[in-house]
Amino acid sequence: MNSASASCEAAVSAQSEQQSTSDAAGDAAGKNYWNSIWEKLPPVQRYDGPVHEQHPVLSRFLSNAGGGDAIEIGCGTGNYMIYINKEFGYRVDGLDYSNNMEYVRANLSCNGVQNAELISADFFEFVPAKKYDLVLSGGFAEHFDDHELVVRKHAEWTKPGGLVVIIVPNLTHIHRLLCGWFAPKVLRVHRFALMRSAVMRQTLEKAGLRVLHCDYHKTFRCTYALPKMVDFPVRAVQKLLRISRLDDIGNRFSSPYLIAVSRKS
Repeated sequence: MNSASASCEAAVSAQSEQQSTSDAAGDAAGKNYWNSIWEKLPPVQRYDGPVHEQHPVLSRFLSNAGGGDAIEIGCGTGNYMIYINKEFGYRVDGLDYSNNMEYVRANLSCNGVQNAELISADFFEFVPAKKYDLVLSGGFAEHFDDHELVVRKHAEWTKPGGLVVIIVPNLTHIHRLLCGWFAPKVLRVHRFALMRSAVMRQTLEKAGLRVLHCDYHKTFRCTYALPKMVDFPVRAVQKLLRISRLDDIGNRFSSPYLIAVSRKS
């Protein structure tokens, strides 16, 4: 990283230490929560193919999009940045307000991802110097009370004709029960509006985006940790669904994710 980039990142980091605009958006998780999550990460490793289970959906829209500049909002580990760089040829940036950027930088370096700008900032305060061909977030938008503001900011960062990808976990219905029983701390930092496909679609359209895809993905899987006595039968159900070829039926009751892909007019 050159000195100009270092200075820019330091200035942005100082800005993020001030009172966060995320509070106004109703940040249910907060910086301390994410710092506690990311401090337990395993060592970085080489990317080995399209490991993300959302790949069959995303590849339909990103494979022929022409690449360009992309940014991941709430980049966390940097794994999605590596994925969209390796699979779809985007030059990638990442934004996060946690203290995890050194891990992200090491992860990108390990995987040969070049020219990525890492922005330590609050998404609701930072003003990007440019618009992006792809704005992506996974597991970010559902942590805020003001879901319309979150989606609108995604749209504002996107070039005309560019794509917005928002992936949220589905913690409604059966998952709200299971997560509430076995991982209540996880459930408490989530908000549920954007986990409903009708709300997600309506919010995207209100932000001036044309919805290309908005649907639940896969039949059943838990995105939160379960105790061993529960995890075993859950995995058995997943295996039975795979064997029966019934593991790819998107539904609001038990699917692990809702995936939305939109284009800015």
